[in-house]
Amino acid sequence: MDGEYYTTIGMDVSDRTTKVCVMAKERGARRIIEETTIPTTGDALRAYLSGKSSDWPVVFETGTHCRWMKREVESLGMKAIVANPSRLRMVTESNTKNDRNDARELARFALADVGLLHPVRLRSERCQQMLRLMKARDLLVKVRTMHVNELRGFAKSMGFRLPSCPANRVHALDKAGWPDDFESLAWPLMDMLETIDLKTRAYEAQIRSLAESGELKDKVGRVREVYGIGLLSGAALVASIDADPGRFRKARDAGAYFGLVPRQRQSGEMDAQCHITRAGSGFVRRLMIEAAQIAMRESARDTDVKLKGRRICARGGRIAKKRALVAVARCLVVTAVALLKNPDAEYVPLSEPARREFEAMRSDEATA
Repeated sequence: MDGEYYTTIGMDVSDRTTKVCVMAKERGARRIIEETTIPTTGDALRAYLSGKSSDWPVVFETGTHCRWMKREVESLGMKAIVANPSRLRMVTESNTKNDRNDARELARFALADVGLLHPVRLRSERCQQMLRLMKARDLLVKVRTMHVNELRGFAKSMGFRLPSCPANRVHALDKAGWPDDFESLAWPLMDMLETIDLKTRAYEAQIRSLAESGELKDKVGRVREVYGIGLLSGAALVASIDADPGRFRKARDAGAYFGLVPRQRQSGEMDAQCHITRAGSGFVRRLMIEAAQIAMRESARDTDVKLKGRRICARGGRIAKKRALVAVARCLVVTAVALLKNPDAEYVPLSEPARREFEAMRSDEATA
């Protein structure tokens, strides 16, 4: 628990410059000691803070520069508080929002109560590197998908279709029988697809190597016991929680951490049904939704989470399938974190009551 501070340094960080506000609290009143602007560089940050007391915490929001800034601040023996901007509506949605006022507000919140800043814990460099590799691979996959879709569209406009095959094998298709005008159009894109495939596999090799070494090895292997979670989704899940399931008091808290729980909007007699919060990493949340799609396939093995998804789909409704995917993704996340919190627990993918219910469902379908 952070103690009470009597002088704080608020910083609103932009890409090139940083607005700084040093604020003190005396006899219940707050006054600004100093306001200035410094370049957003390590040398400028160290030069400015070198003359400041180590008792003064430095406050800034999460963003592109927060990781190296935290390292620089702590190397000087000072405390760095990294605020969560999504929880600071008074700053991010203020009618008088500007860099100077933002720096003042951050310093003022730290003086009043550090908890108001909702400080975040930054991941270790190893886990952050895992997520960087995965996002780089994801970018290549998106580019590949765009190129493949364009090629198929060109082919249709010329009166024929490319054979169905995985996106990573389009560049290896047999070109015999292709019209000359299409082949002259397609070959540069085909060469690019081959290069993208090589680079994608290179990233996958790095991800696999990182996931099978050090502190990540056992944890990634543990979450992959959950049916539907593969290497990529498992590694992303572990890296996003900094390989520390102890950060959650209960495994169920992981659903809210990844934004897979409904937003609450209750007042008096009104209790609105809202969409999920979409808090946390959208990239990891998307991977878990993809894992849920795998777990809910008709060809997938019978599991408790598959049964849960089928029950929600059976209720009908316009967005029943989407609700089911979110619910299954949340179950996968919670189950994975529960296994991490209790390494000795046995994972049982299909309970006996669920097995009997699957048998009854199939029997009803066969007689219908």
